[in-house]
Amino acid sequence: MEPISAQSWFVKCGLGLALPLLAYVAIATAGPKAPPLPTGRDGALEVLDRYTQGPIPDIILVGSSFTARLKEEYFDAPNLRVLGLAGGSSITALEVLVGRERLPKIVLIEMNILERGEDPALVQRFTDGANASTLPRPIKSAVAFYERWLHAPPDRRQAGAIVAALLQAQPSNFDNRVYVDRIRREWNASVPAAEITKNAAALERLVRQIEARGSLVYFYSLPYAEDLEATAYARATTKTAHATFKNDQWLRLELPLHELRWADGVHLDERSSIVVAEELQKQLLLRNDEGRRP
Repeated sequence: MEPISAQSWFVKCGLGLALPLLAYVAIATAGPKAPPLPTGRDGALEVLDRYTQGPIPDIILVGSSFTARLKEEYFDAPNLRVLGLAGGSSITALEVLVGRERLPKIVLIEMNILERGEDPALVQRFTDGANASTLPRPIKSAVAFYERWLHAPPDRRQAGAIVAALLQAQPSNFDNRVYVDRIRREWNASVPAAEITKNAAALERLVRQIEARGSLVYFYSLPYAEDLEATAYARATTKTAHATFKNDQWLRLELPLHELRWADGVHLDERSSIVVAEELQKQLLLRNDEGRRP
């Protein structure tokens, strides 16, 4: 057996190091950008990253965790996106929206949460180019891609079958009274009136910017459990929202309230989310039909 020369050894080591590095660079630059880890900030990073890295949709819903329950597969509209931020607000989502070159044709804004304003860290991350790097960290990228593959959303055929099965099932009989009672006490205890007023004004500014760029804007509020609708917080939010924006911009949802259920009194369960999503789409189609009439 002939001894390996030092030169040959260095060449083989160099190739062994260079090939994986070149493969990684090629994937990082030419392949899809790695999404953030799904656990980051209750999923808000992943939701915003997916939106900013994808094509501009025709229709987008923006809002908080209430809107996040309205999954895209519940809508019969392939070019629709849901930008619901758990723990966030419509303001943060809209700030990211207006930071892009193009806007969706139709923007639907959830108005349930007005006491939360902009999340500056999220807005800066997704509007100033800081998120545009194509060289992800190898381990983080591998974990993120694996998570996305493992929890990939169903295709349209599978989603349709899931939706149909849930709608045929009976509404849940889960007893959520302990959660409703707690939230009712909280929502009657204090109302952040100053924050609600300030954030309504911020939304008004953002809506003017969006409309000036040619997009249509509509508003919607998702229903709560009956005992929460009359709380001081819910009434103050509704009053301010309707005083700020014109009546003809609101989608009036005609919902079978006796069929709706909430896991905690405020967040719709899966079956109820489908019912609401279908009604939202119905009302939006009616608005579009009215707009095309001579």
